[in-house]
Amino acid sequence: MTRVALVADRSSTELFADGPLLLAALKDVGIAAEIVPWGNGTHWAAFDAALIRTTWDYILDREAFLDWAARVSTLTRLANSVEVLQWNTDKRYLRDLEAAGVATVPTMWVDRGEAVPVVEWDDFVVKPSISAGARLSARYRRGDDPSDHIRDIHAIGAVAMIQPYVPSVDKEGETGTYVFGGRVSHAIRKGTILESSRPPSHDLADASLESVRPTLVDPELSGFALRVLETAPPVLYARVDTAPGVDGQPILLELELTEPYLFLALAPHGAGNFARAVASWLK
Repeated sequence: MTRVALVADRSSTELFADGPLLLAALKDVGIAAEIVPWGNGTHWAAFDAALIRTTWDYILDREAFLDWAARVSTLTRLANSVEVLQWNTDKRYLRDLEAAGVATVPTMWVDRGEAVPVVEWDDFVVKPSISAGARLSARYRRGDDPSDHIRDIHAIGAVAMIQPYVPSVDKEGETGTYVFGGRVSHAIRKGTILESSRPPSHDLADASLESVRPTLVDPELSGFALRVLETAPPVLYARVDTAPGVDGQPILLELELTEPYLFLALAPHGAGNFARAVASWLK
């Protein structure tokens, strides 16, 4: 039987609610899956493939994570690929997508040593280019000074991002559309997490504050998601996060190609879709 590692945090073997559904679905297509922490100490060559799943702690040591991924990719198949991980673990990938014509949120990028620009947006967000779970992200109003926050971002080795807050997120939430093996699988709707009074936090658990619910796959957003992926490197799995822009058309918030949580408890059929995509990829 084909043997696959589902890769979790460096000190964990936890895939949360996704775990049982993924393990069962992979078994149904003839794949024996095992949840394994990333890092040294595992004989990765014993697996036919390694699939990145809940490695959210990579943001604490991105270079070590990428070094590990590069090493593993010489021993077994890795998804998504180390080239994708290198590109997608820093949100500056959004500049590449914008240059390719993808509608994205306007962004000012502030690197170490650069002056903090004057922000003209009434409601804006500051966050790091290397982040997960809204870590070190906060929302501001015109006239607020985010300089201390930006210094904290530079201290962790990231570039600061300043973006206008997308008001449709408060009204409609953001939609995550999942694509496995080039096919749309399912979708979820997420509520807002960044209240205007919420200070930036180092806590990775802040993502648990999100309100997430299932939603029907939207044909317009499916088409948008597939067009976005045409401009990105090839991937096995993806979540394309969107919200309506001021003109009502979808804009890309983030393209999650590293370790998107699948929320399979909200869409159990997604586990089978994922497993079939993996089986096809392995062939």
